[in-house]
Amino acid sequence: MKINEKRVISYLIVVVPLALVLTASFFITTFYIDKVNAYFKKVKEISIAEHIESKKAKSEIWVDQLNLLFDYKTNRLADGIKMELKQSVDMAYDSARYIYEKYDMKKSAREIKERIIDSQMAFNAGKSPIFMVSFNGENILPRSLKLSQKNIISYEDANHRAIILEEIQKARKYQEGFLESDFYEQKQSYITYVKNLNIYDYYIGSSINVENKRDSLKSELLEMLKSIPMDRADFMGLYEAKEPIFLSKKMSSFLGDNSLEFISTNLSEESKWHKDTLDNFYYYSKYYEPLDWYLLYGFETSKMSKKELEKQNQLEQMLDNELDFILSASAAIVIFVVVLSLLLSRKINGIFLEYQDEVQRRADELEKLNESLEQRVADGLREQRQKDKILIQQSKMAEMGDMLSMIAHQWRQPLNQMSYVFMNIDSAYEHKELTKEYLDEKLVEANAILEFMSVTIDDFRNYFRPDKSKEFVLVSDVVNTSVSLMQKSLELSGIELELDTQGRDLTHIYKNEFIQVMLNLIKNAKDILVEKEVQNPKITIKTRCQKEKLVVEVCDNAGGIDEAIKEKIFEPYFSTKDKHNGTGLGLYMSKMIIEEHLGGSLSVSNFEDGVCFRIEI
Repeated sequence: MKINEKRVISYLIVVVPLALVLTASFFITTFYIDKVNAYFKKVKEISIAEHIESKKAKSEIWVDQLNLLFDYKTNRLADGIKMELKQSVDMAYDSARYIYEKYDMKKSAREIKERIIDSQMAFNAGKSPIFMVSFNGENILPRSLKLSQKNIISYEDANHRAIILEEIQKARKYQEGFLESDFYEQKQSYITYVKNLNIYDYYIGSSINVENKRDSLKSELLEMLKSIPMDRADFMGLYEAKEPIFLSKKMSSFLGDNSLEFISTNLSEESKWHKDTLDNFYYYSKYYEPLDWYLLYGFETSKMSKKELEKQNQLEQMLDNELDFILSASAAIVIFVVVLSLLLSRKINGIFLEYQDEVQRRADELEKLNESLEQRVADGLREQRQKDKILIQQSKMAEMGDMLSMIAHQWRQPLNQMSYVFMNIDSAYEHKELTKEYLDEKLVEANAILEFMSVTIDDFRNYFRPDKSKEFVLVSDVVNTSVSLMQKSLELSGIELELDTQGRDLTHIYKNEFIQVMLNLIKNAKDILVEKEVQNPKITIKTRCQKEKLVVEVCDNAGGIDEAIKEKIFEPYFSTKDKHNGTGLGLYMSKMIIEEHLGGSLSVSNFEDGVCFRIEI
């Protein structure tokens, strides 16, 4: 009985596993094939949807940024006009006052007036012609042929405002000021600046047509839009009063006349996506009211979808081939195992028992080894984390000292200016010249200085605030922020800074960590230039921002790094400075941030005049 049992066990050891393997292989293979088909079908849909959402997000960012640019330019239009008018009138005013003071008591009033008029006519060749009127409405120097009568005090603008009387009141009461009105006709607004000459009851002024300036701004913005590069499947259009004024070449070629007419007809002031109106096309439209512009940005979905489907079909074909190979190999292996099992059935029982003991012994050893190994790994990780915390804390403490020094540099000049303001107020009080207007002027000046100092503190506070997530930023803006934090320190050291920026693509990074790296590199360059007392010290920062790659180089002309130590400078606690000026952590932390946090690389190389640190992300 025992012999038969041993024989049965020997055969069972071979046959039962084979039967189980065959059964399990059948069900697993069937289940796996169904799951793979369902998975790749879902992957196709998700992949296409993700690409569309990514393109939509990019399109919205472009449109919103362009609208911000439109808003910025439009809001500055009136300020620019006022600045131009004030500069023109101030020059004419200075000229008239100079002639009056030069010939007063030397020539007759009539001759002085003629000389003043002649001098003002010289300014009328520019964009902002000068006019001159007396307080009783006498048209001394006409502003245009439309208003050339001798006395214009009763003149009314297109809205029936006694605009000349308003000018006279502004000049008399406030000495100078701006007025805005439809001077000649409706919807043709003019901004006028007048100033009291304080001689002969004359005042001078100049006007600019706001609509003409707005048309110039539109032309400028339109030319800028035409120069914007776009992806292969993207298109852009600009409409004014629902009439196209710019259609990209791709938009004209992608869409037919019927589609373009449909888009024009369905434009609305609501910012929204249009995805169901045109087959295979998505586009986003936004209305900018001040210019009556409709800006839209879109893309063709079919090109992306075909591309993704082609990739998925290729992958499915590869998986089908893999499944065929696995099935064939499995069948061959099963046949081979069956034959081998039958030949070794007499010996399998003894070998099984022998190996069972051996396996149990080794399993016990392996279990003990795993227990000790887990403890050693946990201890090693804990020790490494503690070292990293110490390194980071030391780096932060070193940077905090540098930041305090930078704040001191930034505040020194404003504090001196604040002292001068107080001295001026005190002096005016002592000499009984302190008027409310003078005090208000000095208070405005003091508030401006305090605002500058507050902004400086905010900049440094934002730098120390930890990044919680990545954000899309213009790297040129991040570089400019880093430079502004070091600007005063560089100026005090007499170091020239040159910025060379190319590309305006957005980059997805941790902003403050990138600023920390830039500050480390700039400070190291500054320290070596000061230490070596280089003649004409200079730091050059080059930025190349492309669609798939960001490159930033920080270079100096301090003579370079010794090749013997160039490979060691990124090691922790290695420093070429003395122990009071360097911790040896700056470059180590910078390399860790770039390579581990931002997925890039930080390298160093010598060139003819110095050294360049290169960041690639």
